[in-house]
Amino acid sequence: MVSAVNESLELSESLLGEMLELYRDIRGLSDEEILYCSSDRTEKLFRKLDSLITLDLKSDVACTLLNKRELEPVFTHMNRFRNLYTVRLETEYAKEILASQSPWNVLEEFPFYRNYLRLVRTEYEGFGLKAGNRVFFLGSGPLPLTLIVFLKHYRVKGTGIEQDPARARLSIKVLDKLGLSDDITVINGNHLSLNSIDFINPDTGTRALMIAAQAEPKKEILDHLLKVVPLECRISYRIYEKGLMKLLNMGFLLDLPEGFEKQKIQPEPPTYNTVVFLEKKR
Repeated sequence: MVSAVNESLELSESLLGEMLELYRDIRGLSDEEILYCSSDRTEKLFRKLDSLITLDLKSDVACTLLNKRELEPVFTHMNRFRNLYTVRLETEYAKEILASQSPWNVLEEFPFYRNYLRLVRTEYEGFGLKAGNRVFFLGSGPLPLTLIVFLKHYRVKGTGIEQDPARARLSIKVLDKLGLSDDITVINGNHLSLNSIDFINPDTGTRALMIAAQAEPKKEILDHLLKVVPLECRISYRIYEKGLMKLLNMGFLLDLPEGFEKQKIQPEPPTYNTVVFLEKKR
């Protein structure tokens, strides 16, 4: 027992050293450098971070690090870097799709494409959707993979909501290039763009609303949705709970508004997201 505890402590200290080294490398990077730097430095840092946070760890090791309050700035910088680099990656692939004669081949080469296949299947089954239904996705980004997979594999239509105007415009061009514009639309806005009429309009037939893992602040988003979403429409959001992934995304600690009931579905490889399904209490 003692040796197991010592082993966990040694592993925690070893990981802590790696995290602090990575933190020193990324803390001075501006948003613009992460998004647009032409050198391969940011890619190497992203690969290093991704390999670190996806280690298969015992929960006590992650908890030991999580309980170190002095590490909060480290986690904040790592989360910022990972989110921005993910946007960069999606933007680069979106532009490659637009320039390609084989856009679907480019799309399926996206590094996390297989993850999306599994994640969307979880949400499709968890929501009990059928072909012809429509879903909203809050935080759809420059490459709306979730909505694309929903349509391609399950014939579920979608509306993406993206608050960054340039990313919204780019995603619209990508959908047009893939021939999906008739069934997937993108709106430039945020959660406050949604109101009750969006869910009762018979032309949309909206059955579900999904919130991206990076969409924040989740408490504010859910408070608003509680007011506008009808009982028959379900909500989901994505969080990270496995290993060190949860150190970069504190959504698993979220206190839900009292008007919701919750159900969680744990991830299956290669997916890292836990999906949290919500229903308004009757």
